[in-house]
Amino acid sequence: MKVLLAALGALAVLAAVLLLVFVHSTRPAEPGAFYSPPTPLPSGPLGTIVRSERVADAPAGAREWRILYISTSFTGARTAVSGLLFVPTTPAPPGGRPIAVSTHGTIGVASGCVGSKLGPAYWPAIDGLKQFLAAGYVVAAPDYQGLGTPGPHPYLVGDSEAWAALDAARAARRFAAAGAGERFAVFGASQGGQAALFTGQLAAAYAPELKLVGVAAAAPASDLARLFANNPNSTVTRVLSAYTLDTWSQVYPQLKARQVATAVSLPVIERIAGLCIGIDEKSTISAAVVAQLLRISYLHKKPWETEPWKSLIARNSPGLERIPAPVLITQGDEDKLVTPEITSAFVAGLCRRGQTVSLRTYPGVDHVHAGPQTAPDVAGWIDARFRGRSTPTGCRATRSTASVQ
Repeated sequence: MKVLLAALGALAVLAAVLLLVFVHSTRPAEPGAFYSPPTPLPSGPLGTIVRSERVADAPAGAREWRILYISTSFTGARTAVSGLLFVPTTPAPPGGRPIAVSTHGTIGVASGCVGSKLGPAYWPAIDGLKQFLAAGYVVAAPDYQGLGTPGPHPYLVGDSEAWAALDAARAARRFAAAGAGERFAVFGASQGGQAALFTGQLAAAYAPELKLVGVAAAAPASDLARLFANNPNSTVTRVLSAYTLDTWSQVYPQLKARQVATAVSLPVIERIAGLCIGIDEKSTISAAVVAQLLRISYLHKKPWETEPWKSLIARNSPGLERIPAPVLITQGDEDKLVTPEITSAFVAGLCRRGQTVSLRTYPGVDHVHAGPQTAPDVAGWIDARFRGRSTPTGCRATRSTASVQ
């Protein structure tokens, strides 16, 4: 029996070592020299392009550039943000090409979790890319502050996401090869949906020279308190909570993870924050595996009920300001993270504020597929906005009659 127990103990130690090796092997690599901004940053208005490089393997019928441009930091200072620009090969129309800004969903919070360096593997994460390019739009896809460029990344901080998105549209206008005009629309899913909504809220004040025609959000992170409270012990929620606890503790001076998280969970939270999700299967599995260490209990207080976390969670939930353009919300009815109930309540709040908004729900669509599977409908809706077609003056909700393919 002692021999058996010793053998089992040795196997457990070996398994733990192998797990640590696996997790370490999935930590993202450093982004590279392109993402390191010069010091000091060059002068010039927001959206000024610091550097650009042509990407060889662009989508068919398009040219692609990786860009580094000037934006606003969560501190209020000037900072550099990276991203991608896709430009159709067809001639630009008089007045310039419309701009579609694509705000991506959660891929991580470490600097190495950067979509713009992934090449074609990243294109599926740019919801609507194929449709937007076919329609002749410039597509601007920001990475957000601290992804690629030095961190921290202000994860789920709405103002920061919106500034990155609006300055990406400005960068597109300043990039001669883009031939971009002043009209733009924005579309994103999940975190990207929250970013799209904040972009709409801040556009008029932050970038008045741009003309917003529409905002589309798929399963947006609209009510952060309900998002985290609904199922705090699911693997996905634990990963997203770890990302939020870690980054907000760096972004907001008044916040510390230990205010709401148990002492034993803090190193696990930090470990999860160093891992990406959604970029490749191995990294996603690694983050999920480490998140299992938070299964028992990682919170000694509920952030959504504890100040100053509570107020900041409310501040970073969109919907408190009216968007001066039509809004489309798409939602899958099989979504277990951002549930249909959360989204319906959010849209009802927009309606009460007089927002021009439409809600479309799709049977059989879960959270992961809300962006890509509703993108064709969104692209059609955005095309109508660029063409100046009328939009409903009040609220209406529609339900797709079949699963989106």
